[in-house]
Amino acid sequence: MNRIIASIFVAVVIGQPFTPAYAARAYPDYASLPKLPLEASGVDREKREVEFILRDKTEVHHGRVWVGYLDYQKAWGENRRDALAGIVNEMQKGGWEVMLRDEPRNPPLATLKLTTKDNRDVWASVEVLDQAHVLLLEPAGRD
Repeated sequence: MNRIIASIFVAVVIGQPFTPAYAARAYPDYASLPKLPLEASGVDREKREVEFILRDKTEVHHGRVWVGYLDYQKAWGENRRDALAGIVNEMQKGGWEVMLRDEPRNPPLATLKLTTKDNRDVWASVEVLDQAHVLLLEPAGRD
């Protein structure tokens, strides 16, 4: 949605909350994420390939990757399926399209896609364990 959401998402990626200013620099500005603490120690901005699970297949995409861990329990409780639903709903408000939402799966998983203003498809996956593992991939060829 806005920079505040992106900032909070980044703060959860490390495990220790960081200031919103740090968070905004760690993830792309367009990455609309829930307003929750995000651990940023897992940020990986190197280019690599990631497999995304879709309804009928998997797709492999190459690009810059950000990885974070979202502390969801204060917002949605301990139920992992409720947490996935809450995270996905927040991301949809920011323009993300749900490509797969598998709540019966253990752990629950969602794959999402966002088309940016410059017409790039950015991919995200959310897997909910004790913390929600949130991975974002920006396609290769953009620095």
